[in-house]
Amino acid sequence: MLLMPGRSRVLRDAVRTAGDKIHSGANTVDVLSALDKARGPMRAYFRSRLHDSPAATALTLKLLNLLLAKQQFLARSTQLLSRPFGLLVDPSNGCNLSCPGCVQSTRSKSLKLFDWKNGLLSEDRFAGFLENYGPCGMQIMFCNYGEPITNPHTPRLIEMAKGYYAQTALSTNLALPRFDAEAYVRSRLDFMFLAIDGATQPVYARYRKNGDIDAVYRNVENLVTAKRRLGSHTPILRWQFLAFEHNAHEIEKALAIAKDLGVDQFVADIPFDVSWDDPDVHPASDVRPIHLELIPDTEKMLAGNWADCLTPQALERMERQLDRGWMADRNRADLAAMPPDRDPAHTCSWLYKSTTLDANGRILPCAGAPKTGTSLVFANLGDGDPDGFNSPHYRQARLSFANPPAFQKACASGGPTPHCLNCEWDQDHTEFGAAQVAQYLRTAGRDAVDPASIDMCSNW
Repeated sequence: MLLMPGRSRVLRDAVRTAGDKIHSGANTVDVLSALDKARGPMRAYFRSRLHDSPAATALTLKLLNLLLAKQQFLARSTQLLSRPFGLLVDPSNGCNLSCPGCVQSTRSKSLKLFDWKNGLLSEDRFAGFLENYGPCGMQIMFCNYGEPITNPHTPRLIEMAKGYYAQTALSTNLALPRFDAEAYVRSRLDFMFLAIDGATQPVYARYRKNGDIDAVYRNVENLVTAKRRLGSHTPILRWQFLAFEHNAHEIEKALAIAKDLGVDQFVADIPFDVSWDDPDVHPASDVRPIHLELIPDTEKMLAGNWADCLTPQALERMERQLDRGWMADRNRADLAAMPPDRDPAHTCSWLYKSTTLDANGRILPCAGAPKTGTSLVFANLGDGDPDGFNSPHYRQARLSFANPPAFQKACASGGPTPHCLNCEWDQDHTEFGAAQVAQYLRTAGRDAVDPASIDMCSNW
């Protein structure tokens, strides 16, 4: 559907006005005021484009939050009014495999390298997480260090996430003998990433230890069959092949199998080095990454997965938050801003864009695994504080990048010392980055968000 020039200008002008203030280094109050003024016109625009769909409220809130997050990131704020728009959730902390380099590996467990206890995420616990973070969340990735399909409630968790108008994705080894493919199709899951690093059992099992590739193939077949039977194009099935020295020769064979099975996408990429855990497993040095669409127009398929998914309870929370406006909470914000003529200090994107929940209710700032004796757990979902995104650990971590002298002074006064000081993680790229934000706005927005607005909101 083509954008109507007159209508799309309403959205573009609102985004550009806020964007100009953000890039000029305007203080937070001025940006909050601009966002509040944009609420009415933006929601009216989305209502006209989406035929009065309740999704207009969801898109308005999420887009405004995205702009505010951009301002607070560029200003290196420490106390945020914006909410994380990328959410990482472990439905299960346990896993059926023990891949090298993971918290689940035999060596990691024997040496007790990580603070990682088994557990299953309950619907009630996830509902509490969604109440805080669902209204502004744009994508929820159901995986981190556990195998999500070991939790029988995961399809229901996905349905709950879609109810907040969030894109949903899940990464799985799919190597369980029992798997309800139809439940995952009915859940309206958008993406399922299939971790299959080989084409034959001996090669596959070198890294996916304890995995059964025949079970994986059966489950992929069942997924493709369930999609056809239910008339669904989703979840988009992406075969993800980590290229090691021992399996690189099977990439072409795996690609041929993926095509035969009916997988939508095939990706071969270079993994992290895990030789510290298994000296016999090394990343391939002569493989170029491969990203192929085996089924055309997968983004069009995603665009068709949004109808009538927003629940009344989620809509009520979104309307309440949107109607309240941003200025009402300005006293809780860090109102400082970096001068526009000064290059801001390096900071970690995870601290502004994303948050992570493990199955036991712990809030972590990123996809890093908490090592034993470190302080990577920034909050707990059940500790009575609904704003874990601004916990003392979160604020100290942001301060450690933005203002090291002030951080040292705070530490000397008894403030927490976050793990981020010794972090070796990729601080510039989160699970839900610019490309994913742009895709969300194109698909969830149903072509209502113009390219200039997408670029303004996603590229930072």
